[in-house]
Amino acid sequence: MNEHQLVYTAAAVAAVLAAWYFTRRGGWLNAAPAAGKFSEFGEFIRLRDVFRVAVLLEEEGYAFYMRMAKMVKDEKTKELCGSLAEEETQHRQLFSELLNHWNPLGVNPLTWPAFIERVRKEGFFGNPPAETASEEEMAAYAIRQEIKSAEFYQMFETSFPEAWKRVRLHRLVLEERSHEARLRAAYPQLDVK
Repeated sequence: MNEHQLVYTAAAVAAVLAAWYFTRRGGWLNAAPAAGKFSEFGEFIRLRDVFRVAVLLEEEGYAFYMRMAKMVKDEKTKELCGSLAEEETQHRQLFSELLNHWNPLGVNPLTWPAFIERVRKEGFFGNPPAETASEEEMAAYAIRQEIKSAEFYQMFETSFPEAWKRVRLHRLVLEERSHEARLRAAYPQLDVK
């Protein structure tokens, strides 16, 4: 085999392996359109768009818990709010790191606004209580948002064909449910559905 044949053969093998790798993973860098329940949000929604929404949700959660921590009077509840804020930061970091694994690609200006509007209509972004809200109103809002976050990640969980990714997201679902349970324990008088 001469030098040119060796180069062409190596290139052909590399191309076949690359094609197999990317088709096996479900698309270019696994950024295939979302499957499962997410397909209801639009045909061209990509997983990276869902990651962006998750980052926004976690940033809002962090800001809310920091605000709530400033207003609550009970020291244990203040600690709870700080702990929940820290966990929201860890969740945001997880999704930011997942986004950073892909080449930078901005949002699609044609699909992103409709996607965000649909996410809002589904209730994943709530309107936080006003600055004048009571502690109980803040807690009720937090419980509802934790319920919605668990639902969001649960939809996300079923969109992945790989078992290890489903397990990772299932842990997030369980953490969001744990947040809800911890808030309910701190505010047993609230009956939030």
